[in-house]
Amino acid sequence: MRSEYASDIEGGTLVRTRYEISGRINVPDYLEFVAERAAWLDISGWAAASGEHSVTLVAAGPEALVGALEMACTLGPLNALVETIEAAAEVRSPAPGFIIRSSRESPPY
Repeated sequence: MRSEYASDIEGGTLVRTRYEISGRINVPDYLEFVAERAAWLDISGWAAASGEHSVTLVAAGPEALVGALEMACTLGPLNALVETIEAAAEVRSPAPGFIIRSSRESPPY
């Protein structure tokens, strides 16, 4: 979808980041929200529930677009109150595309 709106960002520095997100969030709604934003931004990676009110997200793509996804995750859907987002560099590259995975699955690298 984003390719219709090509810009300089596409040539930006590629980054891989792991986020641990928690707060007063409905995890299924939040995962759907993250997946929609990631698809719109053409970010590769995955998201999964990591607790009753927490999510793990791995995002890979141009630095500015991964930053835009982080901002969207900070705001979250209307029924969410995100309290913490911890970011760290991710060593492994995720498979192309974005998926929501079961918390029991091994990471799709």
